[in-house]
Amino acid sequence: MSYNLSFEIAPELYRRAVTTPIEGVPSKNRVALRNLAAAVLFPTSIFMFNRALFDPESLVPMLFAAALGGGLVLAVWWRQHRKLVGVHGRYNETGGAQAMKLAPEGIVAARPNIESHVGWAFVREIRRIEGATLIELPTARLIVPDAALPEGVTPEAFAADLEEWRVT
Repeated sequence: MSYNLSFEIAPELYRRAVTTPIEGVPSKNRVALRNLAAAVLFPTSIFMFNRALFDPESLVPMLFAAALGGGLVLAVWWRQHRKLVGVHGRYNETGGAQAMKLAPEGIVAARPNIESHVGWAFVREIRRIEGATLIELPTARLIVPDAALPEGVTPEAFAADLEEWRVT
């Protein structure tokens, strides 16, 4: 048995699918808290280091250097972030129409100008979210909307078939 599907992913479903936390990855709140702690502790450590080793008059140049270094780090991060957002935007401009063949041999997913062949050995997990089945790969997620399934196939039965192919 295999599935030959053609579909478009609604923007709301796409957003929900890509923002669903991946198992084993810290949530955004935990990452944000860790980043906030680093933002407070790093300048504090510079200040304490300066006070311990140098005289108080060297505090202004040290703080200026720390602010300059922090600004450079943020500038590099912002540049990389904008670059990744641009790549993601160009990928989405290829069109929403997708075709996917899922079979015991593997997955072939195609969009305009893009075709991917994926073996089941590279699939980390098959997950259900409201309105879709997610096929989690090491670097991406394939989204199969429930509306794209053939008539008579339930999302649960579809996910069970994929899971069976994944583990064999």
